[in-house]
Amino acid sequence: MIKIIKTFILSRINLVKDKIKAFRIYNLRSKKESDVKRWKENDQLFNDWNERTLLLGSFIQIDSKVIEFGAGNMILETLHFKKYTPTDIVKRNPKMLVCNLNEPITIELSEYTAAVFSGVLEYVYNIDAVFCQISNNIDQIVLSYCCSDILNVSRIKNGWLSDYSKNELEKIFEKYNYKICDETQWRGQTIYNLKKE
Repeated sequence: MIKIIKTFILSRINLVKDKIKAFRIYNLRSKKESDVKRWKENDQLFNDWNERTLLLGSFIQIDSKVIEFGAGNMILETLHFKKYTPTDIVKRNPKMLVCNLNEPITIELSEYTAAVFSGVLEYVYNIDAVFCQISNNIDQIVLSYCCSDILNVSRIKNGWLSDYSKNELEKIFEKYNYKICDETQWRGQTIYNLKKE
């Protein structure tokens, strides 16, 4: 009987936590703000995400000059590209540059040939604006995105701030003259290797 009561209480606590999180995400969305509070917590970085990031990195030539947006724990550094610059919404490492993709990108991009977005674009309201800012300099983009029409999960519960369908995303690629060279899946997320036409 005690176990049943304990299970019931825990389920109620989790329900309240989910509602608080949903309210916070709805509030962020209404203001078009980034979830900086969440990403200040290192426990929000999961080691199994390294698998996805390394998969993305496998599409990039070793002599490339790479900038990674949403670099988290900087696993791509282990691939020893010619140049590697990690960026994230919070500074987790002295090597890391701070970049909020929901604001104008102030980093000089002309020295890079490839950009990586691993599990980060779901937290960006306007992906078109990001592509507009990087398309004049970056020849290759590798990215993952959980398309809203492919994987049926609660975007609010995951804390995601954008809801692009596969078709909407691919229209952005086309608009900025990026060709899909490779496409695969990772846990329901679509992985793209894009190159300038």
